[in-house]
Amino acid sequence: MTDAANPNPTPSPASDEIHWGVSYLREDIQDMRQDMRQQIQDVRQDMHHQIQNLRQDMHQQIGLIHSRIDETNKRIDETNKRIDFQFKWLITTMVAMTGILIAVIKL
Repeated sequence: MTDAANPNPTPSPASDEIHWGVSYLREDIQDMRQDMRQQIQDVRQDMHHQIQNLRQDMHQQIGLIHSRIDETNKRIDETNKRIDFQFKWLITTMVAMTGILIAVIKL
């Protein structure tokens, strides 16, 4: 009858333990979420730095390739000039030799 006389029974110790257990569990979950957010942020920053470093390395490599291409183009231009010069001398020599041969034949 005492239960019927008391409309608000006092919580049992087990329900208090469950309440505190749920509270601690919520705090632990919040801590885990915060840790995960921080880890994700750290990974993003690390990836950003790595991408920036890769971009810088690529720009340097591209610059080196451009300078090598420029050097190669200069060598090609110099070779073309030498070939043109030698071709002109060859043509001039052939014309001169042809003139000499014609002169010799007419004599």
